[in-house]
Amino acid sequence: MKHRHGKKYKKNRKYIEREEPKGYSNVLERMIEVYEPGEEDWMGFKTTKANRFTFHHIRERRRGGKEVLENGAILTNFGHKFLNYLDSHNRVAYEDYQTIFKRINKSRGPIDDDLREDIYGMMLDTFYYNDYNIPERELEFYDQFTKVLVKKK
Repeated sequence: MKHRHGKKYKKNRKYIEREEPKGYSNVLERMIEVYEPGEEDWMGFKTTKANRFTFHHIRERRRGGKEVLENGAILTNFGHKFLNYLDSHNRVAYEDYQTIFKRINKSRGPIDDDLREDIYGMMLDTFYYNDYNIPERELEFYDQFTKVLVKKK
């Protein structure tokens, strides 16, 4: 019996095999083909072996959001974790990122230079200037994530 995310189970629900990495979906695969993210996600985080792409629901699944291209964003594990932090600690920053994701989806293609500038600007606002007033002790926890940010060329 096959279930979500490629997991296979016997009738007693015991795990047998996983065909795809956790969080990877056919929709994410299509998004990667359409948006050609290269080595970075939509928040500016680099992919690594430990920091793979995931699908982010712009409209949350628990609120009826579907796993479709128009409702998705390509994030890495670190980017997704950071966005979830913003969702619970800084709604203004969270909504700003959601707006960028919607703009990227409207473009229906690779991220253009204007959108990339906005993404890098938000990362500077967040981590360098701290325009979102994230407490210093909490920003320190996210220093690990700044190491996987793509540096602007």
